[in-house]
Amino acid sequence: MELIPNNINNQYILEPNEYLEQEYIEHRSHNYLPQKLIISQIDFSRIEQKMYEMFVNQINYEKIDREKGLMIKIPIAFVKQYMTVEQIRETTSKMSEKKMTLYDVNHPEIEFRHLPIFSEISYNYKQSGYLVFKSNPEISEYLILGNKYAKYDFITVLNFKHTYSTLLYKLLKSHIGQNRYTFIYSITELRKLLNVPQGTYQNLKDFKRKVLNTAMDEINSTARSPIKFEYKHYGNKQRNVTHLEFSISTIFDTISADKADFVQAVNINPKLVFENVHEILLKNYNLKDKLRTEILTRKDLLDKFVTLHIEFENGLYPKVKNRTAYILTCLGLVTKKN
Repeated sequence: MELIPNNINNQYILEPNEYLEQEYIEHRSHNYLPQKLIISQIDFSRIEQKMYEMFVNQINYEKIDREKGLMIKIPIAFVKQYMTVEQIRETTSKMSEKKMTLYDVNHPEIEFRHLPIFSEISYNYKQSGYLVFKSNPEISEYLILGNKYAKYDFITVLNFKHTYSTLLYKLLKSHIGQNRYTFIYSITELRKLLNVPQGTYQNLKDFKRKVLNTAMDEINSTARSPIKFEYKHYGNKQRNVTHLEFSISTIFDTISADKADFVQAVNINPKLVFENVHEILLKNYNLKDKLRTEILTRKDLLDKFVTLHIEFENGLYPKVKNRTAYILTCLGLVTKKN
């Protein structure tokens, strides 16, 4: 806070903290959140989650001052793609009163802190055309990324239908960011991390069906950035289960599974498989008839091509611009010029 002299009676009054205005950047594809905020408790509804993610999407992490809040402006035209004006008014009113609770998930009784998130939220104030968030300066220190943070797809979290999907998705992304693909949580921890209201889904069967399985189905099937994962009772216990073990499939697990499916399909119906591969070659690769025939008729080339195509489809080579040239080089079919 800064002391400013009052010109009327020459007394000092407290002037509100300044805010660091963040430049709006359109089409930011990813959100970033520090681990501390991933595991913090914020009782958001689904529509409030969407608005919070819009705020997070525009944070410039290189421009954070621990002593100042953030001012983030989002064009109203963008916000209205996801909610009505009436929903915006109701949601912003509730969000202006929301608090986050920061604590150690393993020992919440030792230390915790409740912090208001926003000091002000305004809509089209002075016909600005923006939804403006002013964050509480006290949360700024927790926005600094550090070494442990989650990077996740912005549009994916906006399109989720369920609150638990968003929370679990970000939790999984935080583990992926630390190259941790197998981990264990107690059911008590999970209930806190996913903000499951006390007294609901106390039965494990209901908890799995209404919370975990609902979120897993949505996360596995999302079009933009799915995460393939499974969970099981830790130690394979069937009764008195207290912990669950999660396993995330890496891109290499997915590729191996797809390749195994291809081999199995060849054994069952080779003619149909070859027809499908021929269609893929026609649609996705600019090949001459002679090269296409050679790939289809030589088993070694066909196997390599299928593996490379599966890898492409799973995003393994994002920097390759010419897939056809890359495939031909890998298959040794590039014609050398004299």
